[in-house]
Amino acid sequence: MTASGSAREVPASSGWEPRLYWRWIVYNSIAFVIVLSVGIALALLGSDVLHLRLASGHVWVALVIATLGAVLFGGVLGSLQWLVVRERVAVPRKAWVTANIGPALLAWLLVIMPAVIGAQKSDQDVSMAYLLAASQSLALGPLLGLSQSLVLRKVTSRWAWWIGANLASWLIVDIALLLLSRLSGDLDVLRGDGAVAEVYLSLIATTPLTGRALLWVLAPSALTPLPEDP
Repeated sequence: MTASGSAREVPASSGWEPRLYWRWIVYNSIAFVIVLSVGIALALLGSDVLHLRLASGHVWVALVIATLGAVLFGGVLGSLQWLVVRERVAVPRKAWVTANIGPALLAWLLVIMPAVIGAQKSDQDVSMAYLLAASQSLALGPLLGLSQSLVLRKVTSRWAWWIGANLASWLIVDIALLLLSRLSGDLDVLRGDGAVAEVYLSLIATTPLTGRALLWVLAPSALTPLPEDP
């Protein structure tokens, strides 16, 4: 029996369920497209309206933009991921979404905002700088896994493996793209001049790996029994 109340047969140990696996991939892919697309608009807004040159001298300007970006990331990605997680465990949506916002804020402050500000100062393409910085922020994937694992800790004994799964997925995708970029000059995501489609691909490529790991982490045999009502 799943958290949603359906009576699907799920392997107790592996947790494999094709329907949830593909839903995880689709939902995460949709989230990345929305976040990156709206993020470009936000970056352009910051450049044209808020004048990102001020951000280098006024920390609060960069903080406001970064917070908006983090809330966008956490709200969209977290909400869509939660639609899959809730099929296995009764995790509050607010807790899962909040677990996504913290790492996203660090990504905006440490990776994305400096790249966008630098591009604006040097009269480079702000939207491309944002996209490339967003793909490079995959390095914070393990931090996202750590934050989410604290939520999963209450419902599964395999919660710590979720940290390793996020780290492994980032490393595998990063190494694969690096090797491909060495073999083919047409794939330059990691060199800083990749096409937009390739940046989207670098983000979406992690989802099959994390999706399989999630189903194993939330396998029926690993779930922590809920406390009985007094």
